[in-house]
Amino acid sequence: MNGPTHPGPRECPGWAQDWALFLDIDGTLLDLAPEPQAVRIPPDLRSQLEVLAQGLGGALALVSGRPLSDIDRFFPGGFDAAGTHGVQWRLGGIATDPGPAVADALTGIAEWLRAGTQGLSGVLLERKPHAVALHYRLAPQREAQIQSLAARAAQTLGPDFRLQAGKLVVEILPVAAGKGAAIERFMGRPPYAGRTPVFVGDDRTDEDGFAVVNRLGGRSVRVGEGGETQARWRLASPDAVRDWLAGLVASLPRDGI
Repeated sequence: MNGPTHPGPRECPGWAQDWALFLDIDGTLLDLAPEPQAVRIPPDLRSQLEVLAQGLGGALALVSGRPLSDIDRFFPGGFDAAGTHGVQWRLGGIATDPGPAVADALTGIAEWLRAGTQGLSGVLLERKPHAVALHYRLAPQREAQIQSLAARAAQTLGPDFRLQAGKLVVEILPVAAGKGAAIERFMGRPPYAGRTPVFVGDDRTDEDGFAVVNRLGGRSVRVGEGGETQARWRLASPDAVRDWLAGLVASLPRDGI
């Protein structure tokens, strides 16, 4: 890649008036951890996000595979957010989700998966409000077994659900879920409408978000080295993302803080 590897104030001097910023959490804002609840939240990160949201006129959203309850626990304050890969969606404090039918369908399959993974050391079943995730970061040798088990579960649930693979995790979620759809939904509403979308993510689960942002003429940023991606920019690590965000905060006009 020639030139800058990521968009910044030098390349985009009017960014605060132009950008709508979408940020993944795990592997992007935060370093990955062996278990989902073991992540560490840098003490100044939330305040940086609050300052950036204000400087962007409110056009900042967290877009994550985590449910809204996790997002709010890690980043209190009611940020605009898409949780569970867009199954949950919140703008201006008003949240929507697919309702009890999805949760009820997943309850039964979660119990089936719990029985199927019993005794598989290193495999963690995470029951989200509107998805089920099987993590095998602590047991990567079980990938084929876990993928097969998840595929059987999704087939049992039928065409209203699908599989989504990530970094040493596979999830079962509603077929309409996707970060790209969530970003596009934000871009149709104030204060996001009319701005240029910028999405930063690190995983296969972020690729549909990159595709939507590219189609909308925005800036897609992949975190991490190597790997095929639709993203057009790069940041090396979550540390680099946090440094980039700190640089954006520092470059805000005084009346944008």
